[in-house]
Amino acid sequence: MGEAKPNFRRQNAKKGGSTMECCQHVSSITCNPVSEYAKFGKCCRLCPPGTYMSSECSEKNDSKCQPCGPDRYQSDWNKLEHCHLQKVCNNNGGFVVEKAGTSTSDTICQCQVGKHCLNKDCEICEGNSVCEPGYGVVYKEQGGNFTVPVCEICEAGYYSNVSSNLEACRKWSDCGSLQMLVNGTTTKDVECGTPEPPSKVGLVVVIVLLSAVLTVILLSFFIYSGYNQENRTKAWITFTRLLKCAETTKKPIQELTENGRILATAGDEDKSPEMMTELLPV
Repeated sequence: MGEAKPNFRRQNAKKGGSTMECCQHVSSITCNPVSEYAKFGKCCRLCPPGTYMSSECSEKNDSKCQPCGPDRYQSDWNKLEHCHLQKVCNNNGGFVVEKAGTSTSDTICQCQVGKHCLNKDCEICEGNSVCEPGYGVVYKEQGGNFTVPVCEICEAGYYSNVSSNLEACRKWSDCGSLQMLVNGTTTKDVECGTPEPPSKVGLVVVIVLLSAVLTVILLSFFIYSGYNQENRTKAWITFTRLLKCAETTKKPIQELTENGRILATAGDEDKSPEMMTELLPV
């Protein structure tokens, strides 16, 4: 049996005192354009996402659908005889799985870390260029709605202190309530802190210098005093030994008067007050 023939109905219209006949087409069915299709004068269902059509509808039966098999998907309502094969992310080509596929969606691949696509179809991955300190990685959009990483010098307020094929320039630290001690550069972050008051810094320097000078003076004095004391002690011992030796070897000389009385001896001459005074070490 062929498809249902369209119905026609006559409509009379008066124009200028005469009757005119015309024909108007009237559709027999109206199907949902998303999930149905017309056949045999009726609406047959399409297969939903995740399935394929194993058999189209007949005059008596509706369409028959089957779920997609492993590693296959179908994302739309359809009347196809099979599901699409999911994409395979080739590790040897530099790809990794960004999002695993399902029965209703394809697998999404992306380039490995440190690599990028060469074209919008991302058929090949290429390694990123290494940016030196002072430069950061910036992704620039190319024709075909895909981006490519390039090295650009860090702008004011940003820095990079490493060589990298991934890192962008980083923003200088915000000192907040602290004071910026050292301004940042394209290769160095700012230094924050609380500076010491100049008066305290000067006082500390003076105290340290005075302490060092005083230590040197005292150390020199002790060394000098110890050295001279030792020499003086040795000299005094040597002198006293010589003095005793001279006294033991000396013979007394007696001086007689006319009547035979002893007036004095040589030893008495040595016993003058000056010589008898005990010498004390200095």
